[in-house]
Amino acid sequence: TYEDRKKALASLLFITEKRNGDIKARKVADGSKQRSYDGYDKSDGSSPTVATDSIFLTGVVDAKEGREVAILDIANAFLHAENDERILMLLRGKLAKMMVKIDPSLYRKYVTFSQKGVPMLYVRLSKALYGMLRAALLFYKRLRSDLEEMGFEVNPYDPCVANKMVNGKQMTICWHMDDLKVSQVEKSAVSALALKLAK
Repeated sequence: TYEDRKKALASLLFITEKRNGDIKARKVADGSKQRSYDGYDKSDGSSPTVATDSIFLTGVVDAKEGREVAILDIANAFLHAENDERILMLLRGKLAKMMVKIDPSLYRKYVTFSQKGVPMLYVRLSKALYGMLRAALLFYKRLRSDLEEMGFEVNPYDPCVANKMVNGKQMTICWHMDDLKVSQVEKSAVSALALKLAK
């Protein structure tokens, strides 16, 4: 509909060259339209983040108990979270053409053209995508749910700190978005958790 097209988020592609020469591309949504059209309040999409005090306090415990500490990054974090809203995104030009190359029978029939002849493809986002206003919150809910399924108990004073007893010793996780600090006295326990989270 006209209203859907008006609300569709623009897609942005950022390409950078890393220090080692690798090329990194990041596809994001421009979520700024969501604020104006959907009446979003900042609190609707805000994700909790670990308190600075929690990082310092758990660091003191780590040092006192001689814990092994690992810093983990969850790859493609937001794509692990299901989108719970109907969000449309517009792919233009080469991006629309690439989607048609990936699966012509699926996408070709949906390609339209702008007045200047630029191919356009509207897609529905089934996963959270960086740039969506609620992406961070959706990922937080997914990560917290996964940790609780693994037996972690989230701290009542900081929703980004969780603990679990592993082999009779406490394991602690603190996280900010997709970056986690994991600590426990046994290196094998920390490694096992890292492998489990990678899956």
